Amino acid sequence: MEDIPASAPVTNVSRTKALTVRLNPWWLVTLLSVALLAVVFMWHPWQQFSTDRTIQVSGGALLKAEPDEFIFSPSYEFKNGSKEAGLASLTSKSETLIVAIKKLGISDSDIKSNANSYSDYYVYSPVTKENTYTLILTITTHTKEMAQKVQDYLIATSPTGTITPQATFSIAKQKELESKGRDEATKDARGKAEQQAKNLGFKLGAVKTVSDAGYSGGVVPMYGLLAEDNAPVSSNTSLSVQPGQNDLSYTIDVTYYIR
Repeated sequence: MEDIPASAPVTNVSRTKALTVRLNPWWLVTLLSVALLAVVFMWHPWQQFSTDRTIQVSGGALLKAEPDEFIFSPSYEFKNGSKEAGLASLTSKSETLIVAIKKLGISDSDIKSNANSYSDYYVYSPVTKENTYTLILTITTHTKEMAQKVQDYLIATSPTGTITPQATFSIAKQKELESKGRDEATKDARGKAEQQAKNLGFKLGAVKTVSDAGYSGGVVPMYGLLAEDNAPVSSNTSLSVQPGQNDLSYTIDVTYYIR
């Protein structure tokens, strides 16, 4: 048996591997941020803010402008024992009026005619044994000068009812005024809300809801010239057309979040 030299080293190797985990700090920040957002989402802190903390204000604007459209609605009655004769009189009168009105400078698109009645374009009276036909014209003019010409003519055509026109805004003018009114009303609402915030010690947040009530007004009849039924009237009695100014008001309701 061979002896092992005493001088030979004896090795009993035992290697232990240590596990080291390195954590990236940016991952930690990301993980904490996600956790925080999850908590906030589950908590819903904005619900109390949006439900309980609001203020509602109304903004308004009042605009004044001169009308740019004048609408006439003269009517004419024709009574006759014969239906055919009454209708013939109505038709002849309508053609005569429309030709004359066009000569004044009114276009076809601004003239409408309507044979108005209760039944079959006429009303029969068992007392007088007459059939009454009614012709209604609708004439639109776009200047005060043209309105004056039409009124001067109509007053001599034996109409019934009011002869003076209804002064109003054209569609284009109305849209222009609406846009201006909406602009002023929204600024008025914001100004009121900021004033209340300053006086009551809160701050305005975002807009929650907007209710656009729109405009009102804009049509004002020009009363004053009334023709007697079937009574000829001299043209020199025609009044001057004085439309003045019409009012158009605009309202908007706004709800703000507050904090």
